[in-house]
Formats: sequence, structure tokens, C-alpha cells
Amino acid sequence: MKSPHALLRVLRDSRERAEPSIDANGEFGVAICEVLDELIRRTQVIAEEYPEDQTMTLRLIEEMPAVVEVLSALVHAQSALSTVISECIDAVGARRDPIVNFLARVRSEGYEVSDDWTVTEARHWPALDDTAHPDAFVQQEAEKTVRAERATAYQERLLRMAAAFEESRSEYTRRARNIIPTVLDG
Repeated sequence: MKSPHALLRVLRDSRERAEPSIDANGEFGVAICEVLDELIRRTQVIAEEYPEDQTMTLRLIEEMPAVVEVLSALVHAQSALSTVISECIDAVGARRDPIVNFLARVRSEGYEVSDDWTVTEARHWPALDDTAHPDAFVQQEAEKTVRAERATAYQERLLRMAAAFEESRSEYTRRARNIIPTVLDG
């Protein structure tokens, strides 16, 4: 029986392709590999029971409907996983692109953004000497205040955007992990 062995090869190839992206995809990448590992494990059990070069026997003919049913469920689970991956790529991309664009805007306005989304002033203010007009001091302090308020607003927006991004990734991670209990185990 060749079907379980062909499916096993496909699943192993998928797992091999998924491995390098685990770090880049965080928990979602781990969840994908967990699901693939479980699909491989279940397919391996069938493949070991029915060798690829096995000749047709009465037992094989009698058990074939049950084997086909299990293999169909495994293929359906693999398809569900592919759908989750595709949807995640689209959803995360839709969340990521506005963050990248907004970061570029914030940086172009002379702010720096740290890994924890803290927005700080990158602009260096010239020191005004005692001979400067008093209005220059007032103007500079007003500009600093406005920019500090803007930095706070930008930081709050970035934090909301990052939270929405993480929430989206978490939802797809949960969906990936639910494939085995919902699709295979009913």
C-alpha cells in the first residue's frame, strides 16, 4: 500500500521546510511543527502496519476502508493546517505592514523607537546662551513639550498596534494547535 508512505513523505518534507522558520515565527512556528510531528507520528503507525511493497491480501482488502478513512482524516488535517498557515500569513502581514510604515514615519520625524516600543526624542536641541531672546527660550521649551507629547501619543499607538499584531499571531497559534483535537480526534 503506497498511500501512507506517500503521505508520510509529504508530511516529512513539510516538517523539514517548517523547521528553519521556527525562530522567526515564534510560538506559531512551534505550533506548526507540533501539528506536523503529530501527523507524522500517526501516519508512521499506518505506514509501519502496511509496508509500501506489500502485496494485496485478504486482510488488506478488508482493512482498506478503515485505512483510507484515517488517511483521509490526516490529509484533511494537513489541509486545515495549510489553510491556517496561509490565513496567518495574510493576517499578520496586514498587521505588520502598518506598523512598519508608521515606524518609518515616526523615525522620519526625528524620533527613535526601541525594541520595547519606547519612543524618544532623537533631535538634539541647541543650547541657547544668555544673549538669546527670551522668546527663543519659550519657543524651544514649547517645541520640546509638543514633541514629548507627540512621542507619548506615538508610543501609545505603537503599543496598540503591537498588541493587535501579537493577538493575531496568538489566535492563529491557537487555531493551529486545535487542528489535532478538532479535525482528527473529533
